Amino acid sequence: MRTGAVVVNWNTPSLTIRSVESLLADGLKPQQVVIFDNCSTDDSCVQFTRQLPKVRVIRSECNTGYARASNVGAATFEDTETLIFVNSDAAVIRPDSISALHAAVNQPGVGITVPRLLNEDLTLQPSVVPFRTPTATFLEVTTLGRFLPNDSQPRWGMYWDHRRSGTIRSATGAVMAVRREAWTALGGFFEGAHMFAEDHDLCWRASDLGWKTWFTSEAEFVHTGGASTRTAFGSSERSHDIARAESALIRRQLAPSQASITLGLLRLGFGLRWGLSVISGDQRLAAEHRASFHGFAARALGD
Repeated sequence: MRTGAVVVNWNTPSLTIRSVESLLADGLKPQQVVIFDNCSTDDSCVQFTRQLPKVRVIRSECNTGYARASNVGAATFEDTETLIFVNSDAAVIRPDSISALHAAVNQPGVGITVPRLLNEDLTLQPSVVPFRTPTATFLEVTTLGRFLPNDSQPRWGMYWDHRRSGTIRSATGAVMAVRREAWTALGGFFEGAHMFAEDHDLCWRASDLGWKTWFTSEAEFVHTGGASTRTAFGSSERSHDIARAESALIRRQLAPSQASITLGLLRLGFGLRWGLSVISGDQRLAAEHRASFHGFAARALGD
């Protein structure tokens, strides 16, 4: 396989080592993997040198953000058909997942492929989502999307069963395989925002250029979720920053009137959740929903 994998690390050495070791065990050679260390403040690089001596490590002198780190890592692979971006807290759980990703992303018309994600207890971690258009957002906020047939979920809803392979709109990008031709046309991840929403931005721009995003059920990774950011930010701050990044993406991709409707619906939805959480006495959840409400009202870097 002419495949290169990039793993971005920020203060998660044990998880990064687990991730890289799983890639090597699934068929990649050390020269096919690069770790980009985003200016960790712990002994990450020391641990990589000790436990992964044959794997290349790029050490940044500042935290460049996930998009920039991934783009720099990808640039070190000159002769690859497929680039795979793996979060430090994601690891191969099903044998031959790398081969499955490589094969799927090189199908005619496919530019991006994502695997099935599992929680640490091996239950499904839903990852496939629609683009946040006014219609899809209305179905999400009103919960009417729950009643859509399964075949319509990848395009319009949030409740797809993730059982079979097929074309989707977008997905949480804990693991993303990108065809080299598509990666070049896209110019990599959008670097305008420091972090969050890079995955959905890539899928949306790929669709604009005529590339399909594909979900393959033949590849599976276990994903902890938020391992780096949860150690540095509180849940409310993280919720705010995710919403702000998604708000900027919506404004970039939709016409002004459509963006206003979509963001208004999202604020309405999170505002209602905030109020209900306050009434129920769940202060933690209320704080998270309040942060998302304000995040969708904010402007973000790159907007």
